[in-house]
Amino acid sequence: MSRTKTKVSRLWVELMGLVLSGVLFLPQSVGAGPASDKSEPEAWSFLPWDDYAGRIEGVEADSEGPKAFAVKPNGGVFVLDQVNSRVIELDSTGLFLRTLELPGRTFDDIEQYEGWAILALDRLVEKSLLVLDVNGVYLTEIDLEGRGVEHAGYITALLPRSDGVWLEVSHRYSVKVLDHNLQPCERRILLGRPAGRGQSLHGALNGRGGAEIWKDLRNARSATVREVFYGPIPIRRIVWLEEGRDDLVYVMFHEALFSPVEPYGVEEESYRIMVLDEDLYELYRIESPWVLTAYDQRVEFRVGPYGRIWQMAFTPEGVLFLRWNWRR
Repeated sequence: MSRTKTKVSRLWVELMGLVLSGVLFLPQSVGAGPASDKSEPEAWSFLPWDDYAGRIEGVEADSEGPKAFAVKPNGGVFVLDQVNSRVIELDSTGLFLRTLELPGRTFDDIEQYEGWAILALDRLVEKSLLVLDVNGVYLTEIDLEGRGVEHAGYITALLPRSDGVWLEVSHRYSVKVLDHNLQPCERRILLGRPAGRGQSLHGALNGRGGAEIWKDLRNARSATVREVFYGPIPIRRIVWLEEGRDDLVYVMFHEALFSPVEPYGVEEESYRIMVLDEDLYELYRIESPWVLTAYDQRVEFRVGPYGRIWQMAFTPEGVLFLRWNWRR
C-alpha cells in the first residue's frame, strides 16, 4: 500500500472513532446516510496532528496549530499549516491533495481569490500580503502598512471581494489594497466590512450580553437596518461576520457563562451560528460545541459555495473540518 493510502486510511480510522462516539455524522459521500437533522454537521475531513497538520506545544509561548483556512469555489479547502511553512490542499471530498510551500512560518491568515489565487497574510513579521497562484507560484507581494493601516498588527480580517482585496482594521473599518486583478491600487477606506449594494456590514458587542449587527450605506454613519441579538447565555465574542454571495448574512457568536466564584472558570459555552436575510431577520440557527482551544487560531469559520458553513475545530487527535449544509 502506498504511503498516501496509508495516511488516508489512518485519517479515516481517527475520524470513525469520533463518529462511533456519537458526536459526529459522516456525509453521504463517504458511505453514511444523511445527518438525522440538518443542524448536525458533516465531519467533512480530519487531519491527524504531526502526520498531516503541524503543531507547537507552547510552554512559554502560545501553542499553535493551523491558523486559518480558505474554501475554494469547487468545495475544496486550503489549510494554512504555518508550522510547516506550507499550505495543505484538500480536494472537494476532503482528501489530501498536495502541499504548497510558503517562504516562512510567520503567516497567520489565508484566503483564496476567485479560484485562481491564494492570499497569505503576515501581519507581525514581514508585514506583507503575499499573492500566489493556485499552484504556489509567486505573483506579487505588497507591504501592509500605509494609508489606512498604521500598524499591520491591527489588521483583524482578510476580505476578498469581487472588486479586489480589503483588509479590516481594528474591527472598525476596511482598506482596499488590491484591485480585481490583484494588483496594488489606490487605497480606499470605508467603515465596517464591504457588503453588496453599496453597503457596509458592522457588528459589535453591546456590553449587556448581546450583540448588534447593522448595515449602512458606505460611510453614511446611519444604519439602514439594525438588529440586536441575545442568546440563552451571554455573547462574549463575534467569531465571524460575513455577507455571502447569496446576499445573506452569516454570523457566529461565542456564548459563554462564567462561574461567579473563583477561579471564575467557564461553566458553559458554545458557538451559535446564525443565518440572516438582507434585513437581518433570522432564517436559521445552528449550535456547535467545538469552541476555541489553547491553540492559537485566527480563522475558525468560513462560508463556502451554496452558503455552506465550514468550521475548522481542534481536537486532541487532530484538526477536524465540519460542514453544515443548512439548506438541505
